[in-house]
Amino acid sequence: TERLLARDRGGALTASVLPSFAAKWLVPRLGRFRQAHPEIDVRLSTDLSLSDFNRADVDVAIRYGQGSYPGLEAVRLMTEELFPVCSPELLRGDKPLRKPADLQYHTLLHDDFQVDWRLWLLAAGVKGVDPARGPTFTDSSMVIQAAVEGQGVALARSVLSASDLAAGRLVKPFEVSMPASWAYYLVYPPATRDSPKIVAFRTWLQAEARATYPDAHETVVAA
Repeated sequence: TERLLARDRGGALTASVLPSFAAKWLVPRLGRFRQAHPEIDVRLSTDLSLSDFNRADVDVAIRYGQGSYPGLEAVRLMTEELFPVCSPELLRGDKPLRKPADLQYHTLLHDDFQVDWRLWLLAAGVKGVDPARGPTFTDSSMVIQAAVEGQGVALARSVLSASDLAAGRLVKPFEVSMPASWAYYLVYPPATRDSPKIVAFRTWLQAEARATYPDAHETVVAA
């Protein structure tokens, strides 16, 4: 506890963040945090595994999961939905996407991070489309970029695809979407919950999440 609290004497906050979340959601917004809190220098460390706060020089982590992080306090930031996306050119190409069954003529792009085409095709009532075919990417931002480049249709996560949809680089060919079973959480040791820099970062993240997704339900999961 003494080692964790000692970090408050510094002016830096180190956040361990998923690479895709950092690239597609956090980094584009981080300038607003610097404007609101110029006294705090944020250091981002991209990692897929949960940090050991007793050993690593990490203050907070943002993770995608179900909120079970033993020994840590977890604040749910955002839930999300899953839906197909593609480039505008692909939508209007030789094999236009007018209905979900038209996916049989296109390459499916796969996110290897808990995103399953099989479940979406079932929800949309689509038959005759192999949910396993097509390339797979281990990083969600690569799946989105492949869709932007017209390489196929991706089953996108709403949080990560929002900026590309807003900019017109991606489009939603269908209205069918389904809720994701996982959510984004801010996690940290209970001993540091009242640290000024963690309070500032947590409050800012919650405000940004509300502004982007008003129906995001914030909850604190006890350690």
